[in-house]
Amino acid sequence: MTEELPLPGLHNNGAQDPDQWAPARSNRRDSYGCTRPEVGDLVAWRYAAWLVHETRPYLDVDLTDKRQAKLDASVAPLTGEKRDLAYARNRPFHLVLRHHNGPLIIKPGEERGFIRLHDGTREIHFTSWPHRNQWHRLPDPYQTCSCHGHPWPCQEIDRAVLTQHQLRKMDRLMATAQPGVCAHCLEPITTRQKTVTFPEESRLVPGAPGPTFHAGRAACWGGAEEYERAGRLADNPDVPRIASCPGITFIHERHGMPAEQRIECTAGPFCTGLHGPSGYRQETPCWNRVELAGNEGAYARPGFDCGYRGRGGGCIGGDLSGGGTSLSPVAGDLLWEAQQRRRGILP
Repeated sequence: MTEELPLPGLHNNGAQDPDQWAPARSNRRDSYGCTRPEVGDLVAWRYAAWLVHETRPYLDVDLTDKRQAKLDASVAPLTGEKRDLAYARNRPFHLVLRHHNGPLIIKPGEERGFIRLHDGTREIHFTSWPHRNQWHRLPDPYQTCSCHGHPWPCQEIDRAVLTQHQLRKMDRLMATAQPGVCAHCLEPITTRQKTVTFPEESRLVPGAPGPTFHAGRAACWGGAEEYERAGRLADNPDVPRIASCPGITFIHERHGMPAEQRIECTAGPFCTGLHGPSGYRQETPCWNRVELAGNEGAYARPGFDCGYRGRGGGCIGGDLSGGGTSLSPVAGDLLWEAQQRRRGILP
């Protein structure tokens, strides 16, 4: 349930942040934008069309120490001719835009950046970095909305889509508070199904009891684990875990050893055993199976022990002989946080 619902039709989240807006693909000259617009181009920015009035590259004498350091950092990995080409390609330039059509959205504190000309036209000056900024150029003529005549899609369209999205999201959240319903899949829970219920008040719906998840379904267990790691443990790190373990389970590949003895968790004595139902999180193998060259072709390395050993000579997944583990006891939590950052959920 903690997953964000898809938001179709909202162009780059512009209704929540106008700087993230971009025109529809059918309303662009370039599919992916350009880094250096030319004088006379119409570019889209903050739901409006702006005319490029001036572009002027910065010379070395015009660069501040901060901009010079930023330019040097952008070409630091390169050498020789590639460095010289990248230095010229990444050099910032001064961009002057004049308001042509559409709403004039000025955020708090930006009033001084918008210059009003004698004929009432608004003008704004940018320092644009080609290796970071993408400008979407509008065709001539460009598509406009029927309600305001602004570049398509207009701000009202995105606001309407965002409102519908928020209503659907609220309906879904309210459904998680219904008794006898899984908070992830929103399906009824029968008496024969295993469940996991959080004792505290729901973090999804204030005032509602703690949500309940299917404990025997991989996807629902994943929702319960994310609910716990994302907020419950953040609110109180000492609260007893219900759907997560601070470690990662490894399976040791040793010949003749029973399966229950080959599985080990990096949390050691702090392992909660809450690693999900069968098939949710497969145990990570601690060996690196390599192919050895033989007279009759390649064959797999014999699995007489854990196989791959770290710098200290021990198994990188853990050591059943009592030597301890080479991974942190909180490896599971750290791995989850890294996954959330890659998905853009955590900063």
